[in-house]
Amino acid sequence: MSVCAIVLSYKRPQNMERVILPLCESAAIDKVIVSNNNPEIDLRDALERVMREPKVELIQQTHRSICAKRFEIALHQPFDAYLCPDDDLFLTSTQIGALIDALAHEPTRVHGVFGEIHSFSDGRLQLGGGISGIECEVDILNRCYAFTRAHLLQMTMLASELGYGDVGNALFVDDLLISHCGDGAPICHDFGPLDSCPTSDMPGIATYKEIGFDEARVATYLRLARSGLVQGSRR
Repeated sequence: MSVCAIVLSYKRPQNMERVILPLCESAAIDKVIVSNNNPEIDLRDALERVMREPKVELIQQTHRSICAKRFEIALHQPFDAYLCPDDDLFLTSTQIGALIDALAHEPTRVHGVFGEIHSFSDGRLQLGGGISGIECEVDILNRCYAFTRAHLLQMTMLASELGYGDVGNALFVDDLLISHCGDGAPICHDFGPLDSCPTSDMPGIATYKEIGFDEARVATYLRLARSGLVQGSRR
């Protein structure tokens, strides 16, 4: 199974080397695309060592782009599968290999290492949980996504049906869309301790701290649940 990893850089260029080098070291990864989503920063200064790696290709975006850009990029990469880790998660090459092995073993489902479940409080839907370090089904994967091209094409269809036009326009909800692809709920894996950047929860840097984040996600989650577009059994 050929695999392309896609990493976005926006507010954490200092993390790029720690995110990318294990991807290059992993035999499970054939290509690593690094997209500079903040053209105000010259990412080449932070990637001097990384750019010597033969697997790496750097894309300099001409304007600021959102997290969903990685799925738009994936559409133009003819691989069997893809791995998209966030820029605040430092997976080891062993964890990367285990995640791709899990996808190869069960390719009809999307796989990751962090997740959320839905719940209700006072009759209102809530998304959350910060699930990690356990093998379980979840409603939504966060921070890292291992998926096939079939999942990607289904995600593109969902984005179009929900009115986003291009999958790259799915602000705040790209993880919801990919998590609703495939046959059955996505799987959160336990591949050992996970190392994260301290800025993961920092206002002004962490995406989930932005205005309108929760409202957009709840609305889209409900639309997906009611749409009849989602395949397979779900929680």
